[in-house]
Amino acid sequence: MGVTMKSMTAGIRRRRSRGAFAVAVAVAATLAACADWLEVTNPGAIENPALEDPAYLQLMYDGVIGDFQPAYAWTALFGAGFADELRIHHAFGENQEIDQRRITENNATYALAVFNGLHRARFLADSVAGRYRNLLGDTVANDLRYAKILGFAGYTWVLLAENLCETRINAQGAPLRPDELFAAALQRFEAAMAAAQVAREAAEKIEDAALRAQTVAGADSALNMARVGAARAALGLGDAQGAITYARAVTPPYVSREDQGFRFDVHYREGSSSADTRRHGNPFWEFMGGGEPSWFSISGTGFEDLNDPRVPHGLPRTVSGGGQFIVPNSPPSFSTHDGTIEGAPFAATSSIRLASAIEARYIIAEAEGNTPQNVAFLNEQRAVGGQPPLESPAEAEYFAALREQRAREFFLDGHRVGDLRRYEAQHGVDLWPSGPMYGGTVTFGDQKCFPTPVSELF
Repeated sequence: MGVTMKSMTAGIRRRRSRGAFAVAVAVAATLAACADWLEVTNPGAIENPALEDPAYLQLMYDGVIGDFQPAYAWTALFGAGFADELRIHHAFGENQEIDQRRITENNATYALAVFNGLHRARFLADSVAGRYRNLLGDTVANDLRYAKILGFAGYTWVLLAENLCETRINAQGAPLRPDELFAAALQRFEAAMAAAQVAREAAEKIEDAALRAQTVAGADSALNMARVGAARAALGLGDAQGAITYARAVTPPYVSREDQGFRFDVHYREGSSSADTRRHGNPFWEFMGGGEPSWFSISGTGFEDLNDPRVPHGLPRTVSGGGQFIVPNSPPSFSTHDGTIEGAPFAATSSIRLASAIEARYIIAEAEGNTPQNVAFLNEQRAVGGQPPLESPAEAEYFAALREQRAREFFLDGHRVGDLRRYEAQHGVDLWPSGPMYGGTVTFGDQKCFPTPVSELF
């Protein structure tokens, strides 16, 4: 393929020790879940020499997925609290810092739930991609797992770009700003797309018809996952034409609410104990009332009482700290979404939409702007929540409607922080909540991205 990790990162990535990599793989592989859960026998027994053994390629792949799953869900959960999709009721001071957007460098909740998880997933995906190249050489792209690893790597860099103010890589070098992080993500998505196409060509030569069809479908899924990610990264960079090009290539495309086309989910499972479930399961279940009062609500956020099945909720419920508040149920990005106004509760096994044709369609609507086709698309989305159609909208009305529909469609799935930052940086529209919080005396802070934890400052 002519692509090396060194050229992809342009000096960004730094190597870690083999020992650190072995530990990361061994731990993360036990957590892996993608469509079907992958069973690993005694993963703690991995030794450094095994990192040069092709027999361990599956274990390394499992590890990448196993680290990405919790990183994605926990970033979405606390990002929702930070961006005011959710109101945090749990009284612990570090949680309140997140809700108020006054996160200190000593906030361990943020560091553990968001910062560390994203960097761990990034490090493992980049490292395993390099291991695959070293072990498989010129044939690496024939292995479909390689394309998927590159795709997950790209999403870790996108999430870092959207959520963090800036960050060093492997605690080395100067901090990278969002545009540099988006550019690194785009390099990985480009490599993933190229690898997926090679893997598809190899799959078409498989003699067994069932296996051939399954592998070709997997290659198409990896290709479209990377296309959506590339469109998302290009949009973050302000490259409208690039975003449109990537998004239009996604197949099957979004056609209507009934025919939404491509979708790629990140999967979770219920563990054998509460501690096991907390690590393997979807945290929205645990913290949205999965056995104790919810830590979160949408009361006072502007997302309550929309009469829209994309932001479903029932009657007020008891929350942590007492009182009755409106707790959301599963929105469209969660597999437990049922399309009703009240909705269905989150489950430990709720998968979360990572990439989709409808996201590609929203990216086109933002990058392309106010066209008759995009107005028709917005009117279809507005009808879901019972809103009247737009009629020959001016630019400001069109983009305001687009931002509102996007907020509803991707509610709680990790888009909101990046969206708010992009609206302000690229369009001069500041939608961050300000002033008194929820009618009280405490006011919102002025943070608009997650800061660097104290552990990374030295």
